[in-house]
Amino acid sequence: MGQALAGMVAILIVLLFTQPSLAGGDEHRTLRLLLDKGIITQQEYDQAVTEEQREETREKQEDAVTKNDLEIKLGGFAEIDFVGDNTRSFEETIGNRPVLRSNTVGGANSVFQTSARSSRITFDVRAPERDGIKSRFYGAMDFLGNEPSVGSSGVSNLTFQTSPAARIFQMYFLVESPAVDVKIGQDWSRFGFMSQYSRGQLSVSATPANMFNRWVQASLSKQLRLTDTLTLTPVFSVERPPQSDGTLPSFVAGVQVAHHGLQAPYTGSSTGDISLKPLSLQVSGVGRRLEANSGGPTNPSGGQPNLSSQTYVPGWGVSSSLFIPVLPSRDGKIGHTAHIVMEGVTGAGISDMFNGLSWGICNPVCGNSTSNSGFGGATFGQTNIDAGLAAVSSQTGKFEAIRTTSMMVHGTYYLPDHGKTWIGGGYGTIYSSNAGEMTCTVSAAFCGGALRSSQSIYVRDSTYYAYAFHDFTPEIRAALMTNWVRTTYADGFNAENHRIQVTFFYRF
Repeated sequence: MGQALAGMVAILIVLLFTQPSLAGGDEHRTLRLLLDKGIITQQEYDQAVTEEQREETREKQEDAVTKNDLEIKLGGFAEIDFVGDNTRSFEETIGNRPVLRSNTVGGANSVFQTSARSSRITFDVRAPERDGIKSRFYGAMDFLGNEPSVGSSGVSNLTFQTSPAARIFQMYFLVESPAVDVKIGQDWSRFGFMSQYSRGQLSVSATPANMFNRWVQASLSKQLRLTDTLTLTPVFSVERPPQSDGTLPSFVAGVQVAHHGLQAPYTGSSTGDISLKPLSLQVSGVGRRLEANSGGPTNPSGGQPNLSSQTYVPGWGVSSSLFIPVLPSRDGKIGHTAHIVMEGVTGAGISDMFNGLSWGICNPVCGNSTSNSGFGGATFGQTNIDAGLAAVSSQTGKFEAIRTTSMMVHGTYYLPDHGKTWIGGGYGTIYSSNAGEMTCTVSAAFCGGALRSSQSIYVRDSTYYAYAFHDFTPEIRAALMTNWVRTTYADGFNAENHRIQVTFFYRF
């Protein structure tokens, strides 16, 4: 694994430092020659480069296909990942999954992976303004759909990597009117103004403590201009229930305040365009309801249970995020700028807001005896709650939402080469104060086929990381990242994974 990664890193370094024409040397060669000869000033050079970049953007916008007055654009990117881990805990995606314990085969051995499954195709359809109303459809699909794990019957590693399942990544339509903006479809949750405060790191999907998930919703929002530079954006959305048998949707409300007089470049994802983002603060909350059957005894001799009896527990969350331009942009320049992103979240029954987070707590829930509660067993334990949201506490015997608290800080610096190169890093941690109480050791049948113990439940995931990106052209991008993830289990055991990743992108 080390030799393979060393080779990939060497390729990236050679491309980055020995190919100046790819890195932009030809793009503004005439202007650079005029600057070197003193014919134009640095300010005139910068203005000319900025105008060329704007013209390129306008040309890209004009490359749309028009049909029935609709402007249709096809886009996306190819992403080729080369990933080395010192454990076998993850596929391409780390998310908030646990590092396997070192006393397991997967936790004691390393792995090297290659993948193109994160590549994406996007469709952007815009209608002309009609009676003051603008509308847009946006769809995106990638190839990380639900698939059986490697080793399942008939699934080889070759099949898993080269025949992936396509999935809906985003699919929504947006209607903008003078009074309100309406979004309906599958997109980032409005809780935490998700995706607007993401870490623009390399690892596929977010690593621990960064909210990252998309689902169907209907939301209302509107950016209100308070002064020439200050805006206020309230949001309200009705989103998917937290479980398939849920009887109420999730409700999200929040507000974002932004100061547009202070901005810095921001790349919210590994493939995103670099754009200026203002100093901003968001505060938002989510409310939801989790439920489980509690119809009475589950053993054959315990009498007839009440089939419709349900136990309810509230789920809730509060999030706050801050974007700070620590080296703000001057006159729209990208180079020699920097920003910091901070985010904090606390709540209960909100693990699905964090990609892959389960705390090792399987579905269904279970009771603390074989006969007394109605929780557990083959019939009445089937609550259809995703892992990590709620369970029956082994200490209280009550159905409880699992508490989650996270915090992260992240920084990015854009080098003085017109934003072609940027580096960054950060830290994040996410933990639960009651996940360790959700053990289930009566029988495997009570625990969804797997016993829950302090050796399988994890109570904290932490990460720190560093990365470098470079755009050789607007289409060709490469990146290098190193990442550490540490998982703390309920019994106090710690497991660590170190990842080195090299990725090449072609954006279109």
